[in-house]
Formats: sequence, structure tokens, C-alpha cells
Amino acid sequence: MATIQFRDIRKSFGDTDVLKGVGLDIADGEFLSLVGPSGCGKSTLLRILAGLESQTSGSVTIGGTPVDGLHAADRDLAMVFQSYALYPHLSVAENIAVPLTMRRLSSAQRLPLVGRVLPGSRTTRAAIGTTVREAAEMLDIAHLLDRKPGQLSGGQRQRVALGRALVRDPSAFLLDEPLSNLDAKMRVHMRAEIAQLNRRLGATFVYVTHDQAEAMTMSDRIAVMMEGELLQVGTPDALYDHPQDLRVAQFIGSPAINILPVDTDASGTIHLCDMATGLRANGPAIEHLGVRPEAFVPCEEGELVVGRVRLIENLGSDLFVHLDAAGVPMPVTVRLPSSARGHVKVRDVMRLTAAPERICGFDSAGKAAPVGAQNKVHDNVHDKVARHV
Repeated sequence: MATIQFRDIRKSFGDTDVLKGVGLDIADGEFLSLVGPSGCGKSTLLRILAGLESQTSGSVTIGGTPVDGLHAADRDLAMVFQSYALYPHLSVAENIAVPLTMRRLSSAQRLPLVGRVLPGSRTTRAAIGTTVREAAEMLDIAHLLDRKPGQLSGGQRQRVALGRALVRDPSAFLLDEPLSNLDAKMRVHMRAEIAQLNRRLGATFVYVTHDQAEAMTMSDRIAVMMEGELLQVGTPDALYDHPQDLRVAQFIGSPAINILPVDTDASGTIHLCDMATGLRANGPAIEHLGVRPEAFVPCEEGELVVGRVRLIENLGSDLFVHLDAAGVPMPVTVRLPSSARGHVKVRDVMRLTAAPERICGFDSAGKAAPVGAQNKVHDNVHDKVARHV
């Protein structure tokens, strides 16, 4: 297993800059997800690591050794793609064994009939078979070893692709959106299996996805990329609770974070729709507040937002309540427990507050800026708005 370092990686196609100076360290045994919208450069960065593309400038090291001049086959990496890329005419066992067969058997020993009787072939094939069965048992597909890919489900095919990578015993595993072809239920199942595999092997995993839910549930750390830039790297909790960029806040989390446009006066007091919020900027002027749906709490007074219910989504365990709120261009989403069922109705007026420590502030550049409570409670002036919502 190995550490991985990217140093000021830049990649251009003509006049288009795809990667803009990406620097990133990945620890030995870490599960790191590269996440971002389509076209952000995450797959390009993974392909540069794999040796399938060359960077315009910058360097890549694996296990402390620069690999910029090495071909893909010499980097000791295993890659799993969105496409399973299985050989349809080979059995599951033969598909998993492909990298071992190519590495351990000579070209003569690989011949269909004669190769099996050449010196050393029988012993090597037996060892390969043992390794294949161990990998298949780990992935719970040992009972499928004699089947062809056409006889398997999508999830089973993906496990075969993982098994083929696993038997290589690489220094790191690279996974490029491996679950995109699966249905929602199978994706949930497979992401748990991949995370467990990482913990069982203690191997370094670099995982590319546009699905922030996959990244949040599987990763030790997440690297968020947009427009060729690395915006923030951190644990799932850090990115969710303390986003350092407005774009990160909007990308991470489902339902999405509520973004409230605000103004900051000369004294640092934050205003929403020309009314004091009871919050102040403890640094640069705040232009947007971010509040997660579950951070909002219904209240009788001292509210941050007041709005009229336009839609209620009942998920069984939770309610997602959507409000039209004064001064907020997009509907405000509130997450309430199932016990609120029957107590909230469409067209009800709701008053919402949130603890200052649960509120994210962002300045004019979209960068995180500290927010705190006012020293004294401001007069409640939202009643004026409630009558007009």
C-alpha cells in the first residue's frame, strides 16, 4: 500500500485549462473521494494518477517515488471503471484471473492446450486458482465462478470487476464512478461493500463520483472539485458542517443547504429583507447565510425566517417542509421529525430559527466568514412580514 501526492497538477487541452494547479496528499490506507459536478476535472486527475493521461505540468508520486515517467502498467495500480469491461466469453473465475495469468504465466504457458503441460504451468495455475477463490469468497461471488458475465446481474458484474482488481494486490485502488450503472438499491448495497473492502484490506482507495451521497457515506476524506480547482479537502463531517466555500456548501448535502441573501451594516449586524436577524459578522461582511434543513427549528419569537408552507414531503421517518419566505428567492426547506405529521399543513405560516453555531456565513467572494449572535436580542420585527407572506 502507498501514499499518493499530487503537486501543482495542471492540464490543458489547447486554450482550455482542465486542471488548475491541484495539490493533494492521500495517506496510506485512506479512502479518499474526488467529488464534483461533471466536467470539474476529477476523472482527468484520476487518469493522470493511473498513467492513462499525462499532465501539462506538476508531479505525481506514489509511495514517495515520482511516477511521471512511468507507463500505466508500471505504476502498480488497479483501476475499476463505470463499465465493467469483462470478457463475455470467459467465466467469472477466468475474468478475475486475467491479471494474474498475464503476469505469472509465459506466453507459451498461456496457450490453450499445450500451455497446460509445460513445466511449472500446473503449479502456477493452481496458485492462481487459489488466489481467485479467496478474492471471490471475500466478495461473496464464489458460487458464481463458473458462470459467464451474461448470466450475472449488474451488481455481480461489478463485484467481478472488483475481484479482478483485488487479485493484483496493487499499491492503490482507483475507482472511476463504478456504481453509476446500477439501480438505486444496488448502489446503496455496493457502496457499503466497497467501504468494508477498504477497511478489510487497509488499502489506499481513490474514488471518483459525482454523487455526494456516495462520497459522504464511504470516505475518510472528500476532495471537492469544481472547474478544475480543488475547493476543499476534509472529512465528511467537516465539509457538511463547516464548508469553506459557498459552492461546497451547495454541493454537499441532500436536501441542499438553504442559502439566504443578507446584508451587513457598518456595525456588523446582519439583515435579512432589511430586518435585523440577531446575528453579526465576526469578520468580513456577510452576503449569504447557509442553514441546513435540519438546523431550522420552529419557534414563537426571535425567528430568522418566516414563511408560508407551499409543499410537504412525507418520507415516513422525516418530513421535508418547503416554505415561501420573504426576502429569499428560493423555497426554504425544513427537515422535521415524523412526529410533526398532522401538525403542519400547506399554507400554514411558520417561524424558524437556528442556533448561531449551526449557521454558515459567506462573504462577497463566496468564502466562509464567521457568524455569531448579537450581544443583545433585537426587537422582533418579522410580524410585519408574516402578514404579507
